[in-house]
Amino acid sequence: MELFGFINVFGLLFAAILAAPNIVYIKSHKTNLSLIDNKAMLYIERIGKYGSLFLMSFNIGILEEGFTSALMQNYWMISTSVLTAVYVLLWLLFFKKGTKGVYYLLTITASFIVIQSGLLQVKTLLLTAGIVYLIGELYVSSKLIN
Repeated sequence: MELFGFINVFGLLFAAILAAPNIVYIKSHKTNLSLIDNKAMLYIERIGKYGSLFLMSFNIGILEEGFTSALMQNYWMISTSVLTAVYVLLWLLFFKKGTKGVYYLLTITASFIVIQSGLLQVKTLLLTAGIVYLIGELYVSSKLIN
């Protein structure tokens, strides 16, 4: 479903759900960015994260084809809803335990949502942003999370 032809309403909803726990975590926990010795990877992670959220929400018309069939669109809606529910449950578990393993599962789940969205919607930039996010986030989390 699109609004004004360039806003992907469901993508915007999923992007908001993906971003909300990150915002809560940033507000409630202090992170020491000096632990990251490779600042380029920090910027790669942020470009991937924010680029993914933007490209999930908006259709920019560059390297985008859209869903190839209604079946793909239905599969995307169902699978992304299930994966987003898993993502929220993992965040609740992470807030409770805070282990590195749970955070890696969070990163993989969020990246899989973005990469799958890029594949199913035939959005090359979204797919690329998801891969960049996965690489950057795995590096950053390996340095920051105990």
